[in-house]
Amino acid sequence: MRENGIAMKRIAALLAALLCLSGCSGSGNVCSTDFFAMDTFMSIAVCGEGAGDSEAAQELATELEQRVNVLEPALSRTREDSDLYRLNHAEGAVCTVAEDTYAAIADAVEYAKLTGGAFDPTMAALTDLWGINTEDARVPSQNEIEQALSGVGYENIELLGDGRVRLLNGAQLDLGGIGKGFATDEVKAAWEQRDRSGTWSVLARLGGNVGAFGENPDRDGGNWVVGIADPDNSADYLATVAVKDLSVVTSGDYERYFEQDGKRYHHIFDPATGYPAESGLRSVTVIDESSTRADALTTALFVMGLEEGMMFCAENQIAAVFITADRQVYTTQQVGELCTFSFLGEEKGYTYAQ
Repeated sequence: MRENGIAMKRIAALLAALLCLSGCSGSGNVCSTDFFAMDTFMSIAVCGEGAGDSEAAQELATELEQRVNVLEPALSRTREDSDLYRLNHAEGAVCTVAEDTYAAIADAVEYAKLTGGAFDPTMAALTDLWGINTEDARVPSQNEIEQALSGVGYENIELLGDGRVRLLNGAQLDLGGIGKGFATDEVKAAWEQRDRSGTWSVLARLGGNVGAFGENPDRDGGNWVVGIADPDNSADYLATVAVKDLSVVTSGDYERYFEQDGKRYHHIFDPATGYPAESGLRSVTVIDESSTRADALTTALFVMGLEEGMMFCAENQIAAVFITADRQVYTTQQVGELCTFSFLGEEKGYTYAQ
């Protein structure tokens, strides 16, 4: 018997948004926009204490939402009118893509190199093969997996400058692994450009990506408190991080999956095997100034596993929270340097191991 987790992605995304514990509901002017983009629930709140009329805040919130909506076709591989769709169907020919698309591909290649391919943006054929989050989710045959893997490898992406890209060896691009992070960074950039006087603060919740920019007017010190979900009950949380001008991104095996013959198959694939990563982890959270980098690294660290992931974080100064399958929570040294971490999982059966 197979249980498909199609609805789980949307439910988990909504719950992730709700797990941002400290908003700006008590401030003088608050305007927010809730919308659905990139196949997930999103919201952007603009707030400021005694900072002027709410009309200006609503205009900013709407402008930031529009920026996300503009990015969706630039990063989509399923829309037939998108540059990414055209590139994936070019059969190795050089394609000229839009500026946003080229920038996102360049970022994806950069983080693939940084992680030694643990994060890889050429996983589209493998993702389609497994069909996770669709009605066609199934465990493919080994031959099918090997065929899909033949085009996997960030080395198959040629960035030729001036917006020109070529894919080699049948590679197929999927920017879903950094898309929401890229959008969060664009929201931050648009806010900084629009609000040079520092009048407004922004809390962007784009699926599992939370961007907290500016002062939180409802808390001393101006920090925003973001919850890290309990993998066994994503409606609850087992830790919080207090941040400012940072993004908090989580990837976990509970977000998108299906079950077959009593085994769970999740959406975070190991590029080396073509199967969902079996790294002993349930989730990884990264706190970083760059939401794009955090997005890519949550995937890569999940694939690496605890030991290799902790070493990578130490070498690259990454603030990360690891939750293991045996209910242990680990944090890197950089977490304490970048934000305030509070462990709340003892009563839920978790142990703070570091």
